[in-house]
Amino acid sequence: MTSTTPAAPTAAEVTRRYIDDHPSVRDCLSYNIINFTSLARKVQSETGLRNQEAVEVACRRYQRQMKACEPLERQVLDVVKASRIEVRTRVAIITARSDWKVFGEILETGRSLLTDRRHLLQLLQGPGALTILCEEELIDPLLQAIGKRSTLGVHRSLSALTVRSPERILETSGVLAFLSGALFRAGINSLELLSVYTDSTFVVRERDVLHAFQVLSDLVHPPAESPGPSA
Repeated sequence: MTSTTPAAPTAAEVTRRYIDDHPSVRDCLSYNIINFTSLARKVQSETGLRNQEAVEVACRRYQRQMKACEPLERQVLDVVKASRIEVRTRVAIITARSDWKVFGEILETGRSLLTDRRHLLQLLQGPGALTILCEEELIDPLLQAIGKRSTLGVHRSLSALTVRSPERILETSGVLAFLSGALFRAGINSLELLSVYTDSTFVVRERDVLHAFQVLSDLVHPPAESPGPSA
């Protein structure tokens, strides 16, 4: 049996992958504020590609393809601008072992804790762990229900920012990536991200909540452009 060696990626494929892995470069391409020669040299220096002309051509082709996708980006912006933001402070994340018995104890405890629907208690079950997003005042009874052996960690002094969008977010690709990308570019770390129906919730440390709110608010309610000088 003969084995075939997979073909090496082309310069265009390597260049496209580089741009996809660098959101800041992609943003500069979308705004047409980049020097293609300088970009090609940077891609070469970091990828080992030798043909500068081929890299530059690939960058220009990438930009043209981005322009063809602008209608989709407008759909994303329309959904974001029709959204609203809610902020909760003094919340926490509890991480527990993913065990059905633990899950049942949490649900049973939650029934007695959530007599007031305004309280926050959300569960996210993964293959290896349960993530519980709750208000800090609910930590002690939840930890008692989970037990020390099943508790993996507790993070306090957090805030949750929820972007509530219209139902068309369900049919619009890229909204969540757009919001999380904005926080990433602002240097804000999201400890947890929950997407439920039309709600996108970002959990950040309390020291970052004002900055995160400003970033998301500028997307939902973009500042009006100041009028240019009159003639």
